[in-house]
Amino acid sequence: MRALLLAAILLGQGPRLYAAQSSAAQFLNLGFGARALGMGEAYTAVADDISCVYYNPAGLAAGPEGRELSFSHAFHIQDTAVSQVGFMRRPYAAAITYFSAGEMEGRDASAALTGNFTARDVAVQVSRGFKLGPLDAGISGKIISQKIKSSGATSFAGDFGLLYRFKGTPYSAGVSLVNFGTKVKFEEESFPLPMKFKAGVAAKMAAAHMLLALDAEFPNDGPAAVRFGAEYRGLDGIALRLGYRTTTSGQRDAILGRGFGDSVSGVAGMYGFFAGAGLVYSAFTLDYALLPYGELGTAHRFSVGMKF
Repeated sequence: MRALLLAAILLGQGPRLYAAQSSAAQFLNLGFGARALGMGEAYTAVADDISCVYYNPAGLAAGPEGRELSFSHAFHIQDTAVSQVGFMRRPYAAAITYFSAGEMEGRDASAALTGNFTARDVAVQVSRGFKLGPLDAGISGKIISQKIKSSGATSFAGDFGLLYRFKGTPYSAGVSLVNFGTKVKFEEESFPLPMKFKAGVAAKMAAAHMLLALDAEFPNDGPAAVRFGAEYRGLDGIALRLGYRTTTSGQRDAILGRGFGDSVSGVAGMYGFFAGAGLVYSAFTLDYALLPYGELGTAHRFSVGMKF
């Protein structure tokens, strides 16, 4: 535990390197898979499936044997889309994330139309978990490619994580530092990656068929946030999930359109909340997550997984 606390202190210094700067490659903030998103992405101390490659690679160090393959797609806001595929055979894993911004209208300096153009982002990563005494540890390496019209940029990043599962108890604790790497340079200007330090705890209560998780995250380009997630598996083959992420009042007002003569209501107005469900049949899983984004709309994430 002393090693875990020391690592948390050291890793926590990382976001200060780029404090108060705008970051590029924002698609790296869109999560991985539908299960974790349905739980509000409070996943640092859970990390028990293929999603650990995104949230905490230390989850690769120990767990069930066998292989896991997952495909995820998000019908995201404003006609954007995110597709992901991951493969895990502990202690190794690999994943690809592809983000498409769709077609956008191009204009010159005088606002005259110049034709439509597209933008896309890709991240390819490999991960490995290993044991450090009582601790589970993990590391990932990423190649990140971005292209906007005719301009492109490539950067490199790493993720690092630690996980401690309290033997004989349902509790676990973890820390991770994600997207620590080189800057993204478009033309003559460079921007840092969206680096985050995260710390979390989780409790998997088998008797109550309940998983509870709590995360605190500290990004380099925004305010700190707290995430809460819950998963209930008391129904045969069915999982129900809820999550919540804290936001500042300014963020919430901007997303919900407050102060502009109109305000979003209904599901889209529940910005900060997450919901999801999952179905398990034999070796197959099907998961869904709902993500409200206020005036921008509502995102839907689907995942299909197979264990073999």
